[in-house]
Amino acid sequence: MHFSETEVKQLHAQDIAASTDVHVSVPLASTAPETGFLLQDWQTGPRGTIGINSRFLTRDGLPWMPIMGEFHYSRFPQNEWASSLAKMKAGGIQIVASYVFWNHHEDIQGEFDWQGNKSLRAFVQAVADAGLLFCLRVGPWVHGEARYGGFPDWLMDSVPASARRSNAPAYMKHVSRLYAEIGDQVRGLMWSDGGPIVAVQLENEYDRVGPECGAEHIIELKRLAIASGLMVPLYTVTGWPTLDIPAQEVVPVSGAYADGFWQGSTDPLPPSGVFVFDTERTIGEMGNVGGTPAEGLIDPQHYPFFLAEAGGGMHQSYHRRPVISTEDVYATALTQIGSGANLYGYYMYHGGTNPVGSRGYLNETVDTGYPNDVPQLGYDFHAPLGQYGQIRPSWGKLALLHHFVAAYGPQLATLPAVLPQGASRDAHDRSLRVCVRADAEGGFVFINNHVRHHPRPTFENTRIHVQIGADTVVFPPVTFADGIATIWPVQQRLGAARLRYATVQPLTRLPQEAVPCHVYVVMDGVPPELAFEAASVQRIDAPAAWLHQDGKLLRVLPQVGDEPVDMLVTDAQGRPHRIILLNETRGRGCTPTQLRGRTRLVLSEAGSWTVGDTVHVAAVAGSMTSIDVFPVDGIYVADRGFARFSCLQPGESSLPVTPRLLRPATPQPLRFGPHISWRPGPMPQAPDDAIFAQHAAHWTLTLPQAAEATAVCRWLLRINYAGDAARLYANDVLIDDQFFDGTVWEIALDRQVADGQWPSLRLEVLPVHKDAPMFLEDAARTVLAQAGAPAALISAELVPVYDLTFDLGSVAV
Repeated sequence: MHFSETEVKQLHAQDIAASTDVHVSVPLASTAPETGFLLQDWQTGPRGTIGINSRFLTRDGLPWMPIMGEFHYSRFPQNEWASSLAKMKAGGIQIVASYVFWNHHEDIQGEFDWQGNKSLRAFVQAVADAGLLFCLRVGPWVHGEARYGGFPDWLMDSVPASARRSNAPAYMKHVSRLYAEIGDQVRGLMWSDGGPIVAVQLENEYDRVGPECGAEHIIELKRLAIASGLMVPLYTVTGWPTLDIPAQEVVPVSGAYADGFWQGSTDPLPPSGVFVFDTERTIGEMGNVGGTPAEGLIDPQHYPFFLAEAGGGMHQSYHRRPVISTEDVYATALTQIGSGANLYGYYMYHGGTNPVGSRGYLNETVDTGYPNDVPQLGYDFHAPLGQYGQIRPSWGKLALLHHFVAAYGPQLATLPAVLPQGASRDAHDRSLRVCVRADAEGGFVFINNHVRHHPRPTFENTRIHVQIGADTVVFPPVTFADGIATIWPVQQRLGAARLRYATVQPLTRLPQEAVPCHVYVVMDGVPPELAFEAASVQRIDAPAAWLHQDGKLLRVLPQVGDEPVDMLVTDAQGRPHRIILLNETRGRGCTPTQLRGRTRLVLSEAGSWTVGDTVHVAAVAGSMTSIDVFPVDGIYVADRGFARFSCLQPGESSLPVTPRLLRPATPQPLRFGPHISWRPGPMPQAPDDAIFAQHAAHWTLTLPQAAEATAVCRWLLRINYAGDAARLYANDVLIDDQFFDGTVWEIALDRQVADGQWPSLRLEVLPVHKDAPMFLEDAARTVLAQAGAPAALISAELVPVYDLTFDLGSVAV
């Protein structure tokens, strides 16, 4: 029997688990990480030394735990790179990763294009200018939902399949040219040169084994990369679908997606293992794309737990259109980091748009021999930063984790992951999921009670017991409702003060302040409590909080609303420590950044990013926008708290768009692709140009003449429609397309302005086919049911987005 997503939620609506305490015992004995196994050169440059051992990376000998985010330069306009990179940095990304799509650069054999959006060198320089590092994913085959996985058509025509992705000379002579071109583009930008490139990934999802393949091929690609000047501290490969890799030469990386557009099911997927704390070094479900798990385990004796493809969202195929929620990506990330991941890399962190090749569109299709049809141009991925640089809710929620990792990474990277007694690795398990990363000095408790599409029980009045040696820390009873995912500190030191436990999530800290500052977030649904060892503190000043001495503990129960709560803890040696508590909404909008020579906190409801001493906020017109800054001494007035800076944007919040129906939709035929062995049957195939021409509803969209196209940083056309698939044309040129998924479609129209004039717009929407076997979220099916027609334009509006700036460098002290 099949239950829909809604029915599953109804079945579990009253699912309340009996109170069962969770017990975790942290081993005191630990072994030092293995060093010297992984071969490393070029690790030292003008900016320091990057090292690696069997557990984590190091910078200048100290543990380093970076967050990495994928952003494809050739899918995004060059003149917008800088602002997007600044947003990535503000969101907590430290390393930018990008594929080099071969068919974006050598569309015609022998003619390389490295200009404009395709200028790899300019992009890497922009990454450096933003204060970020870079991971170069050179392929040659990259996938990326691109036509032929990034292989140019001429290569597919001239090199037989048996030779491709092997050491066959007919193939490698072309790879040698590609790598040489890439090397020329980034010459002088390696880490050892003082540049930002710290890593190179070779190939992607490599599955060939045998003579001249597998490890033999990977080591030859590495040799070619080095010969081309790509000399970096770290070389990686994807650890799926095979682990036939050259020992010591490369680091296998993992992935974690909450859903997959490639899956053959038209139903919600079973509970995913990405939401289960797992200290085994399995690749997990990444290798299961074709029905066969990855071979073997990544050996923890030699290789660290790194991820390069943790889903920041998910792309859509014609037959499966998942919409990954903020909670899905957050719980995935929290679970993987809690399981011991020491490099967390997102695919994708930033969406984009496919370029067009000389032989047509460059998207993956069934007609080109791939399992899926994906949109021709749109590659939004529902990522934290969207196809047009939009800041999504997941950007702020994930930043809670990223800033925590940045602040506590040097400690966290060294901490082993320990599961509770009797913990299950079964994705269907219904117990509360907990993992502890700690040692004899304390650490952090990771808790996840979220699984995509599968509501979890409510665990009432549950205590978590963490035993460290002879000492056991018992957290207060908490009711964990479905959806809660959080991190708690255990035995944390604030100078001489000992925070025995807290049910608030660490966000960041400012240790260089005269009064060191520690920032925590009160997560929704979790009552806040901080408990100090009474003998370790002299005094606690906590307005709007209940303080109670409970034996040897001094318990603080604060009341945290919309405004930050500022507490002062004086430790046993008389040194003060500031604690700032934020509710989850304010925490999502908190960005630690460099301003006026100091690390400061900037709070903004919309999310902010900084360039120099100027704070930027993406604000809609007609709204009062403000930022709160801490500390403000040296900027505004000598003050121990936050200062607020506000500005009112003029104009309307949105402008109407006038649609005119040119012709209604007619029923479209349903086509099926071939039956792929690891799917239950053939999947529907995306409609082609002829079907759009014959069956799509057509509207013209007239834009308001009063709007000045150059007055704002972004004009977003927001189209709310129901149907099967949609295309938008500007002056009869296709500028974007989408498979309907129930979300409002956003397109940046300012990119289409010419000579200050709006383009003429035509929207085409195909009617949904009621018998098509495909996966849609329940929310999308609700939109279809309420639309009243198989192809409907519900609304369209033009939304101005301002790049609102606060120049704090010019504020008088």
